[in-house]
Amino acid sequence: MRQELERNLSSKIDPQVVKDMLNAYEGVIHKHRALDAEAALTRAGKFVEHVFRALEFIRTGVAPAEIKSPAATARILENDTNLPEAIRMLLPQIALAMIYDVRSKRGAVHVKEIDPRGIDVDLAAKAASWIMAELIRLYHVDDESAVRLEMVSLTRATFPLLESIDGEDFVSRNVPAWVEIQLLLGRKGNEGATRTQLGKMAKRDASAVTKALKSLEKDRLVHQTERGVYHLTGAGEANLMKWLAENT
Repeated sequence: MRQELERNLSSKIDPQVVKDMLNAYEGVIHKHRALDAEAALTRAGKFVEHVFRALEFIRTGVAPAEIKSPAATARILENDTNLPEAIRMLLPQIALAMIYDVRSKRGAVHVKEIDPRGIDVDLAAKAASWIMAELIRLYHVDDESAVRLEMVSLTRATFPLLESIDGEDFVSRNVPAWVEIQLLLGRKGNEGATRTQLGKMAKRDASAVTKALKSLEKDRLVHQTERGVYHLTGAGEANLMKWLAENT
């Protein structure tokens, strides 16, 4: 995925800016999955700055070394009627409203308050993924079918406790088997996973994986297609998110 994003976006945006933006984006997602809200929000702020550097490169052909005021840059972009609507309005407004402003305008959390950083990070991760998907929709060199798959992969639900190393997905905390299976299927999105693939990804013995799948399928939380591919259902995602809210 990283190579595909770099190749496509570098066709229109300065390659170093693309790398900086992707590094920040991956940091947001990684720290979100690791449940490190503070670090994820810090990286989200950096991500927004690099997004505005990219947008300024699209506007002027020159990438600024830094963005001192994202809001001021957004106003400049908005007033440039030669730009596509997504560059003028949608991307700047979403970057500001859903990531930068939420991150920067939160006051100090008082002792008795519920810490809002968890929901802030969820919002930032989803918005950052949408921004990356919109950029690759606008600026790509791959064929459209490949780009559609990349967009879907970027914007599918971002679950915590999931990590990927050297292309291998795994759950980074010891959780109940049924939760682990749902997390892995959530990660796979529309692609789904076979029993063999789940067996390789799950840190469980074969009988535990089989037992968890049978229970989940019985409760309609996962669905197995005729091709033998398992998918997380809508009810399964709701069930999983409820468990995550109560246990993470």
